[in-house]
Amino acid sequence: MKDYLEKLFEEHKNQFAILKEEANKVAVTEKWGYGVIPPFSLLPFYSEILGNKPGRFLKKKSLPGKNKCCYLLDAEDRIVNSIEYAKFSEFNNQWIVYNKFYFHDSESIIEYSFGSALENDTVVNLDSVKLVQLSEGRITKGYTLIISDAYEEYEYHYEDDRINFIETKIWWPETYLERNYKVTYNDNVLIEEVLNNGETLKIFP
Repeated sequence: MKDYLEKLFEEHKNQFAILKEEANKVAVTEKWGYGVIPPFSLLPFYSEILGNKPGRFLKKKSLPGKNKCCYLLDAEDRIVNSIEYAKFSEFNNQWIVYNKFYFHDSESIIEYSFGSALENDTVVNLDSVKLVQLSEGRITKGYTLIISDAYEEYEYHYEDDRINFIETKIWWPETYLERNYKVTYNDNVLIEEVLNNGETLKIFP
């Protein structure tokens, strides 16, 4: 899978303007969110296993603002573009934003994540590519390639149609890590890392 993501990265690293245009063509509505950590992540529980609480979706449409997120949705109510507002540049009279673009089919979703740029920029650096595999509409595996030569794999296990276990493998330059997480549901989601000795360590909340 890493080779495939590298191929996608090379094919799309200079395609920001085209991806933006495609997203605008298919978008029919928008949804807004707020938070230091965006409310949506393509990889389930990605923020939580890092110990972070995701932001929240807003009930009504909003306007750009610090830590606001605008999600463009297609006719099937799928996110095709997320725009994260970081800071307003008084000098340029524009917002500094982060864009992600999503492409959907019945078996996978691909995300192209671009670095910070002014909102009207058309040349922006591609930072990472993610791909998740779907089975009966559920995410079962995820893969991430980051420009810094990091590569990550995720495998999701389900019980009663809810994720109950996450396996991760991470390749950083000169470092390899494996982490496993148990997910339980009471009043709130609890995520614990399963250590090599079988003990658990609370990660979230």
